[in-house]
Amino acid sequence: MSDWYYAANNEQKGPINESELKANFAANKLPADALVWKDGMDNWTPANQIAAFTFRPAPTPAAVQPPLGSTPTTKVAVASPTASNPSSTTPVDVKSLIGIPEALEVEAEDAEKNKIFGILAYLGPLCLVPIFAAKDSPFAKYHANQGLVLFLLEIIIIISLRVINVIIFTVMPEVGFIASILGLAHLAWLILLVIGIINAAAGKCVPLPVIGGIKLLK
Repeated sequence: MSDWYYAANNEQKGPINESELKANFAANKLPADALVWKDGMDNWTPANQIAAFTFRPAPTPAAVQPPLGSTPTTKVAVASPTASNPSSTTPVDVKSLIGIPEALEVEAEDAEKNKIFGILAYLGPLCLVPIFAAKDSPFAKYHANQGLVLFLLEIIIIISLRVINVIIFTVMPEVGFIASILGLAHLAWLILLVIGIINAAAGKCVPLPVIGGIKLLK
């Protein structure tokens, strides 16, 4: 079964498998007329015009009248845990997190107005500033995503190197030079950070090498 693509907030999303996309429509996470497309289709088409995504509400069961002379009892129907949240049973689509690095074309006014947020996005925990202060800006959101990935990457590098250093100098001190070699990971992180700041300052939305395809912010 081919993967689907869909449009949300004027952006192309996907690929996503059909069952997960159906779950999003069923949970009202996407409007019924959201445009969808997959390989083999000529044009983007509203989902409510495609049989695979056309839903009919389940019929309401008729009320059962108690026998005459019996004592009325009140019964509370317990909904299935997934009845109102079908996505809870859908596996996480890793491909939606690690996708293909893509540049983003934004309005010149958006880029000029939010350059400062784009730069702040790469300064460690300050990546949270554009996430909350410029959440409606595609330019700021693009750089906030990359800045958040870099921030989390740096935390992983720091923790990993400390663990490795303890192991090396405790168990194998004679190979301590390995810790110095692994420390170059900080240099790689710094290079990515500088590239990100330069791109943001220039008003460009260009993916960073290696991590540019990771999307944490939707």
